[in-house]
Amino acid sequence: MELWKRTLYVCLFGAFMASVGLSQAAPLIPLYLQDLGVHDQGALANWSGLAMGMTYLMVALFAPFWGKLADRKGRKLILLRASFGMAITNALLGFAQAPEHIVIIRILNGMISGFFSGSITLVATQTPQAQTGWALGLLSAANLGGSLLGPMIGGYIGGIFGIRYAFFIVSALLGTAFLSTLFFVKEDFTPQPKGASQSLATLKASIPDWKGLIYISIGSFIFAFTTMATAPILSVFVQQILGQGAEHIALLAGLAFTVTGLAQMVASSLLGKYIDKLGPRFILWTSFIYVGLVTIPQAFVSDIYTLCILRFLLGIGLGGLLPGINTFISSITPKAFAGQVFAYNQSTLFMGYFIGSLGGSFIASQWGFGAMFITTGTMIALTGVFLKVALGKTALSPQD
Repeated sequence: MELWKRTLYVCLFGAFMASVGLSQAAPLIPLYLQDLGVHDQGALANWSGLAMGMTYLMVALFAPFWGKLADRKGRKLILLRASFGMAITNALLGFAQAPEHIVIIRILNGMISGFFSGSITLVATQTPQAQTGWALGLLSAANLGGSLLGPMIGGYIGGIFGIRYAFFIVSALLGTAFLSTLFFVKEDFTPQPKGASQSLATLKASIPDWKGLIYISIGSFIFAFTTMATAPILSVFVQQILGQGAEHIALLAGLAFTVTGLAQMVASSLLGKYIDKLGPRFILWTSFIYVGLVTIPQAFVSDIYTLCILRFLLGIGLGGLLPGINTFISSITPKAFAGQVFAYNQSTLFMGYFIGSLGGSFIASQWGFGAMFITTGTMIALTGVFLKVALGKTALSPQD
């Protein structure tokens, strides 16, 4: 088997396992906070946003450092560091005794995380250019497949055995990802000499389509902001729809996350092939507009079934965004500096996740969930219009 294919398959497995471990935290953290004594809806939304958001802030701040290290020492090292470190921090979550403990541990989690982003860089640099969209689409599908199962597993375990046990399983799954990477990933990598990492000015001179990279970074930020605006408090929204005394809230909240992941998993693998045929631009701007149009109606939902249908339709559009973004970046970036460029984009993404988690929680606590869905839906739809115009003026120039 060719080296790039073996690397891809191992990264698919590792990304899937890491995502299963991580994704169950989203529906459980608000419920975990309630178990720890946070009952006011406004306080619950704010603590949930902070617990989720601080992780993404730390990822945004530390991603450039890890990206430079990846270009100097190898991308496999980043995967090993991330999977091992997150296994430890997620185990610690199971022992939290106060909301502050959750926030502190989530900060540590963000500082050492990055398995999926490291996999993107490794796969993008090892895969032939003509098959990059397909490979990155599969990688997104594996990541999203884990997101599909994670909330359901977390909701089931949390509802039956208690929420703390869910975090211990997170740790075990991330440990499995660490071992699979350690023994099976083989990287064809030539380390850069010390001091070879590029400043932003040098990178700008090395990338002909610098404006395209800036435009796609704007799109990445808006995508992350609007996605994470709903994630930390979707469980609270489900609880509001069902009523305080409803049964199986954790399981149904997990279902609302899961249907989105299912649609993303299917759409990512299919749209990845079309990205290779049509180019990433068309898939990107149409997906942005579509996502906006199916986000806004969630403001008017009054039952869990309608919500799940809209979340499934949302996932179809989301399935085209990350493969499109990553394929576009890969196509214009010299492979020697891919780690740094992807890391800068990851910083943009996770800064969007951080601000989105706090912003969405703030909007929901001040003006209600309806205002949050309308605001984020409008933002992402307008971003699609912007990218249609802006990316049409850039040149897509693959770099080796």
